[in-house]
Amino acid sequence: MRIIGFDFSINKPAACVYENNTYQFYSWPIGLNEKIIKIYRDSGVNLFYREDKRNFLGDSSEKMRNDVSNAVYLSNLIISSFSHKEFHNDIIVFEGLSFASKGNVVLQLGGYKYILMKEFYDKSVPWDHMITYAPITLKKTAGASKKGMGKKEMIESFLKKNSCSFAQIINSNKNLFQKKTGNWIDHLDDLVDSFWAIETFKEKNKI
Repeated sequence: MRIIGFDFSINKPAACVYENNTYQFYSWPIGLNEKIIKIYRDSGVNLFYREDKRNFLGDSSEKMRNDVSNAVYLSNLIISSFSHKEFHNDIIVFEGLSFASKGNVVLQLGGYKYILMKEFYDKSVPWDHMITYAPITLKKTAGASKKGMGKKEMIESFLKKNSCSFAQIINSNKNLFQKKTGNWIDHLDDLVDSFWAIETFKEKNKI
């Protein structure tokens, strides 16, 4: 069974593919600086450039059309980026929205996600193979659900509990992945969340 975990967002979507006891990471970010891009690519992350259409001057109708066009483009890019082209037996696992999320950004993100789900459906992934878990559920899987815990603890748990090649590279080169303040570099939390989406499904289905 192949499982694809997503921490899906508009600007920095990330995914992890689990197959034959191995994990492979994917990313399609906007606005990530070249130094960080190189770190991830050198660490084995499959990171892809995007060319979204940017239109901030149009009226509401034009902006809506632009958003839909970008959502379709991103979904097609994501689907075509995976090394495998057949998805009919795959399980697709998403991290859901935070309960505190609200406003137009949530509606936009939901639209992007639904289009991606439709693209997977068109690739023969059944609807019941697409699962969404609340962020707190992923935190519980990571052992980071206590009050005050967050992304930092989820990353630390990933590095302690997993022996995949990406975790090994980070543990061996923490100076590359941590800022001088001790915080982790941009986008690492998204990649790690996609891993915990997979682990949540595995835990709940005893895989």
